[in-house]
Amino acid sequence: MDDHRTTQSRVLRLALLINMLSVGTFMMVMPLGADFVKYLNMKPEHIGYIAGGATFASALIGFFLAPYLDRFDRKKALLFFLMTRSLIVIVCGFSTTQNELLFWFVLAGCFAGPISGLTMASVIDITDIKSRGKAIAFVASGFSLAAIIIVPASLELSARLSWQATFFVFGGLGVALALACNVWFPSMVSHLNSAQSQSLSQPPEARHMQDMVTSPVFMIALGMVGISMFGHFLLVPNLSIFFQFNLEFPREQISVLYLLGGVASIFAMRLCGQLLDRGWIVPTIWGTSLLVATVTFVGFLWQGTWPLYVVFTLFMASSSARSASVSAITSRVPKPHQRAAFMLYQGTLSNVAAGLASAVSSVYLTSGVDGRLAGIETLAMITIGCTLLVPLLVKVLMAQYAQREQLSAHAT
Repeated sequence: MDDHRTTQSRVLRLALLINMLSVGTFMMVMPLGADFVKYLNMKPEHIGYIAGGATFASALIGFFLAPYLDRFDRKKALLFFLMTRSLIVIVCGFSTTQNELLFWFVLAGCFAGPISGLTMASVIDITDIKSRGKAIAFVASGFSLAAIIIVPASLELSARLSWQATFFVFGGLGVALALACNVWFPSMVSHLNSAQSQSLSQPPEARHMQDMVTSPVFMIALGMVGISMFGHFLLVPNLSIFFQFNLEFPREQISVLYLLGGVASIFAMRLCGQLLDRGWIVPTIWGTSLLVATVTFVGFLWQGTWPLYVVFTLFMASSSARSASVSAITSRVPKPHQRAAFMLYQGTLSNVAAGLASAVSSVYLTSGVDGRLAGIETLAMITIGCTLLVPLLVKVLMAQYAQREQLSAHAT
């Protein structure tokens, strides 16, 4: 029992570090946008192409590889994807043009989806049902830690050394993490034996999947996730550029913004978790959505009304809390034997929506000689519309839940 707990603890901590580094490496290119504009002659409105391209690549490659990942030892597959992605991130630092950086970073994004899927599958494999929720929440906190640690660190490295140094350092840390996984991550092959036994009995998984993806609750839930992510990523890739060129916020203080936003996100998610555990799911979604809409309105349409530190901190905190609320309610959609597939579909749609929004913002926005973005106000209004649509979809989804429960009770 002690050996199992030790192994479980190692897997969870390594998974947290993998998630934090993977998310952080993706997040850092957005606040570094102004540096790419300065040193690579990149147009400010093209920053969204980098984030959007990597997100699309992660979603599509991860989705198509998903049926094959379970055929291998999870440790070996994770080592391959983590090591390869880390080496490509290092190569990004040798880019001399925006097109080179775009190509290599999107290629690195191709390996991010499988890394995420293998990491979460390993966490599920190593934990029992009773402790699985806390384990997944622990690993998911890597997102906030990335905003607190990696984004500010990347900005400081770029300011004090060079933008290339950020890719060299965090790519190198990825290589070191892969080596650590080779030593401390256990071999995981139990799913291979399970797959062999299932292939002999031939259970009706296809019918179960068809039942899920054609159900109203599935389509509404994923629609809610897609709309939420689309609205969010219309603005996120352009925040650093907007702050520096439109609002004339000092470059050297951007890292402080992300640090405060990350810390606020952790506290907001903890508070949100307590409210959700008390059953206040719908009120929490309404409250966080209204706060996101209000902060977006003040920060982008009434520019300068509130201090930027307040606007950005509230934007990060409310967005994180809203995402946690959405995840809580959509987690009720799949049945136990459908959870892995549902998480895959939800993750893929989230990435596609985020990538699409990033691309749309890059196409729509324009910049002047001084780098100021034109059109950000229109994107902010669309974001507000998407944000307020989410609670309305929750109401519809709850009605579908109630109808499904009645049918299940009647069937039994």
